[in-house]
Amino acid sequence: MRIIKQFMYVLAVTTGLMACNIAKQSAHVIVNNESNEQISMQLVISDQENGKTKEEINYSLKPGLQHVPVRKFPKGSYAIQVNANNGSICKKYPLALDTDRWIMVTYMQDDSLRLQKKYGYIDTSELKKINGKYAGLNLYVENRRPPNL
Repeated sequence: MRIIKQFMYVLAVTTGLMACNIAKQSAHVIVNNESNEQISMQLVISDQENGKTKEEINYSLKPGLQHVPVRKFPKGSYAIQVNANNGSICKKYPLALDTDRWIMVTYMQDDSLRLQKKYGYIDTSELKKINGKYAGLNLYVENRRPPNL
């Protein structure tokens, strides 16, 4: 009888902890560095209501596609801010975590001719000139996992 009570207690605690973990949503961050250089990136996720920083990640991006690990968050309204090249390029976007979200970040840096060949018409007023090359940051949020990942 005593073993059954202990087992029931352990089962109740485990179920409670699992329920708390299930209620949290993930913010999956996928970054595509389209430049040929390794760059530094800072990712800040903050609470939109009070502005407190929930998580700050400093990451060194190699060229290509990569996944940046981010912890789980409770439901709520957040803001995600991505800074590249030591803060010279910055994008901020609202983020509602009522379900898992996929945050897609694209960093590009190249001369204007190569950017035009790759993307077609480019509004260079949206880009910053860094070391003689145009650099830009694009950020958007998906509700489900992109099919090509």
